[in-house]
This record gives sequence, C-alpha cells and structure tokens, in this order.
Amino acid sequence: MVNSARRIVTFRGTSEKVGNAEKKLVKLLEDNKELKLELEYKKGEEFKEMEIRNKLGLVKEGEAIVIIPKEDDVEEIETLYVPNWVKWRELFFGDS
Repeated sequence: MVNSARRIVTFRGTSEKVGNAEKKLVKLLEDNKELKLELEYKKGEEFKEMEIRNKLGLVKEGEAIVIIPKEDDVEEIETLYVPNWVKWRELFFGDS
C-alpha cells in the first residue's frame, strides 16, 4: 500500500513536470514563429529602406525632410533666433 502511494505521488509529480514542459514548449514554438516572421520582415527590402531613411536621414530624389522639434526644444530654438542687438539691449537695459 505504501509503495503504491509513493508511485502515485511520483506519477503525479512527473505528470505535472510533463504538463509544465508542454506549456513551455507551446510558448517557445509561438515565440519561434514570431521570430521567424520578424526575420522574414527584416530581410525584406521595405525594412531595409525604412531603416536607411530613419537612421541615416536619407530621402529619395524629389522628397524633402521635415524636422519637427520637441516641445522642450522650442524654447532653446527661440533663444537661438534672437538677434544679438536684442540680447545686448536686454543685458544693459533689462527686459523691455
């Protein structure tokens, strides 16, 4: 009886391990499938062209690049375009 109980407990533990391993296998197969799809996409010409355009800032002939500044950079940009005479006036006479 004790021997049978031990076998049942061992079988239950082994069964749980097999179930967990099957779940891991299913997840790994799904991940593998997603990675294969991503690899195929990244091998394609569309991805290459997009990466070249985004990372190197290249454009096709006849296209123009438009750079939109971040909101944080707007103040810095505004100060860059203040003429020098205005900066001197503010320095000597204060804000007017």
